[in-house]
Amino acid sequence: MIGVSSDSVKSHERFVEKHGLPFALLSDEGGEVRKLYGVPNTLGLFPGRVTYVIDEEGVVRHVFSSQLGVTKHVEEALRTLESLD
Repeated sequence: MIGVSSDSVKSHERFVEKHGLPFALLSDEGGEVRKLYGVPNTLGLFPGRVTYVIDEEGVVRHVFSSQLGVTKHVEEALRTLESLD
């Protein structure tokens, strides 16, 4: 499993360590992946925050969108992953 964000690689390293994530985070600094998934900008200015949990067959199992609930993204993703086991 992987996560993708427009944050820098350094930022990802700190985030993974802080939250003990069991998967890698990839940097999409140019926003190309975000565009492919149709993640909208918030108020037309800020990159949106959407978490997709996609299983091994490529099926989207969960989508969570929130600009403000940053830690909620981690909780939602981990809860979904646990339920898929």
